[in-house]
Amino acid sequence: MSISDKSIPSELGAYAPGIAVRALILMSRNSILGRGKARKTLYRLVALLHPGPIDIPVWGARVRIHHRHNLTERKALMRPDRIDPVELSLITQEMATPGSVFVDVGANAGYYVLHTAMNAAAHSRIVALEPSPTLIERMKLNIAAAREADLIAGDVELLDVEVAVSDRAGEAVLSDVGDEGSRALVGGGTGLRVRCARLSDVLDDLSVEKIDVVKIDVEGHEDRVLLPYFADAPASRWPRLIVIEHVSRGEWKIDCIEDCLSRGYQITATTNNNTMLSYQPSQPV
Repeated sequence: MSISDKSIPSELGAYAPGIAVRALILMSRNSILGRGKARKTLYRLVALLHPGPIDIPVWGARVRIHHRHNLTERKALMRPDRIDPVELSLITQEMATPGSVFVDVGANAGYYVLHTAMNAAAHSRIVALEPSPTLIERMKLNIAAAREADLIAGDVELLDVEVAVSDRAGEAVLSDVGDEGSRALVGGGTGLRVRCARLSDVLDDLSVEKIDVVKIDVEGHEDRVLLPYFADAPASRWPRLIVIEHVSRGEWKIDCIEDCLSRGYQITATTNNNTMLSYQPSQPV
């Protein structure tokens, strides 16, 4: 489904922060107080004064931020410039060619999708894969608002699929943890039952024939996303850039970063959370 099918409710802006909360947010975003313990103190005051969602610009786009139970959205509220700047810069570089394709596996509330859509070249395609219907709805609202404001070119196509990408098709349970963006697939227990599918099958259903950039952040399930894709797809369909969260690397059954290196990828950057790997098709596989 196209993300842009989401309509913008007339009340967008109804959760605008008051003067005191806006001052705290601006202090966090624009001063040394937006770091470390000082930022946490500022956020506690924001959450106390405005516990519900907040409508406020991020990167020049109107967004609605549900900050209480999502670390990424909290960062978007208090310090959007610290949402993975290295990763987003590399993605923007790769998406500068018209017709490029970005696939976000584990899109959360869609901030990678929003930033990429606002900076992508003409005729690009952006695919957001996220199992949580709540997070998909948040993403759709913010994307639709950016579309309405002409911050996303009309020829940039955005698609979303409510799916947990894995090494198999079927169903699984999304764990019921406090942080909405950190919920992982589990074998059973309590939580949201979600549909699972292999990445290649999802892309086939969408008629996506290539990936230029893929970002994978699925809370320790990264190997079960990437390795089956390599098994299913020819080298001509491998992404030029992979952004993969390595925080849960110890949970992987097979180290997919080492697997990428064995296939001719090179590590181009690392951050606290992610490893960036690039691949040139001319390199031997």
